[in-house]
Amino acid sequence: MFLAVLFFLLIGVAFIFLIIGMINPLFILRWSKNPTRLKVFGFWFVINFILWIFFVITIPSQTNIDKIMESRNYLDNGKYLKAKLNLSQIKESDSLYSKARKIINKADSLITIQEEEKENKKLEFEKVEREANILNQKEQLEREISSIKKGVDFSSYRGSIDSIQLELVLFGAWANIIEESEKYESKDIKKLTADLKRRVVKLQKIEFPKLRANYGKIFGKELWRSNIKVRVNGRGKKYINFAGGIFANNANKEDFHNKISEVLKLYRFKQARYRWYDGASEYTYWGLEPKKDSELMNFK
Repeated sequence: MFLAVLFFLLIGVAFIFLIIGMINPLFILRWSKNPTRLKVFGFWFVINFILWIFFVITIPSQTNIDKIMESRNYLDNGKYLKAKLNLSQIKESDSLYSKARKIINKADSLITIQEEEKENKKLEFEKVEREANILNQKEQLEREISSIKKGVDFSSYRGSIDSIQLELVLFGAWANIIEESEKYESKDIKKLTADLKRRVVKLQKIEFPKLRANYGKIFGKELWRSNIKVRVNGRGKKYINFAGGIFANNANKEDFHNKISEVLKLYRFKQARYRWYDGASEYTYWGLEPKKDSELMNFK
């Protein structure tokens, strides 16, 4: 150990001489006819390299008893894996092997306990999080049911295409809540989900015919400048009728229908009919195969 300290001090002294030599090369290289800073650096590099080699060689290796003492310290500080790895190279033939084995076994036990504690904490956290989610979901369902019980004012969802689309968004939001709630196993959640679904379906059956009628009226005003009349009729207002001279041409019918068919499906129209004048007995129609008004709104 003494030699290692000595060589380390010599490394420091060599560095001091390097600094002096950088300032005045002649002070270090007195034997040189042409001392330069580069020569000083080269001389220092060689000496420094040799000193480092001797320093590393003279560092005393850790004995097995040192390793055992160090591993015990690791155990006391909760560094169980380090304690185990520190003793892994002690051979079975060594007199200290049995002591090392005891420490390793203790470290293994403590690592197992530590891992079990982590797993228990994880499970506890997941349980608390799950219970919080159930509570939040329950409160949300209760709020939505309460708002429907009080009565939803749908009058604000009238008068414009944007307004009636907002009502579709409202039904979509309810559908998302119901879909998410159906994933829970809680009996309370299942009961509330069934209640909300029943109420939303009931509202949809009432509102969708009104939405279709209102859509036809608003869309008719927009198409008035193009000399196209729009009328919604049939049971549940499932049929939308378009009449105008533009529809004397079959290509115009098809192009027009292709542009609006997805929107018509959104409002769950069953059929779109096209006449080239209002009151014509013959018409061209396309079936839309919509969802039932009782099916929850889904924009997917």
